[in-house]
Amino acid sequence: MKSANERFEYMAELFYKETGFMAPGKSAPPGFYTEEQKEEGQVKWKEWVEEFYIKLFELHEFYSVKG
Repeated sequence: MKSANERFEYMAELFYKETGFMAPGKSAPPGFYTEEQKEEGQVKWKEWVEEFYIKLFELHEFYSVKG
């Protein structure tokens, strides 16, 4: 089983690949993002995580019914 940190790193990497934004809590070089971009990234992260969990639970339900 993966640790909480490993799960976060996995999700953060997927988020970055899909959006080009670093997940909140990840270290970006100074000046990498403007304040507006930081705020946008936080909003995108919240939306992305919500969608991630929706898909996760849909998969769980699908395989639970099939199982």
